[in-house]
Amino acid sequence: MHKHRRDCLSLCADAGLTVLGVEPRGRHWAVVCEEGRVFMPCTPSDRRWRRNALAQARRMADGGTLG
Repeated sequence: MHKHRRDCLSLCADAGLTVLGVEPRGRHWAVVCEEGRVFMPCTPSDRRWRRNALAQARRMADGGTLG
């Protein structure tokens, strides 16, 4: 679990976000950044979570809208 949490934090930091912490949200984690929140699964089922989370973090870092 700790390795997965480190991966989530490093994805956001690599995208250029300023990470403040992690909040549990049921089945997901909310990685709290100065720019907003990025939601990631606590227990990913396959390898796609990393690509989806990185894309979401990059959009947030670029100032685009999410959703």
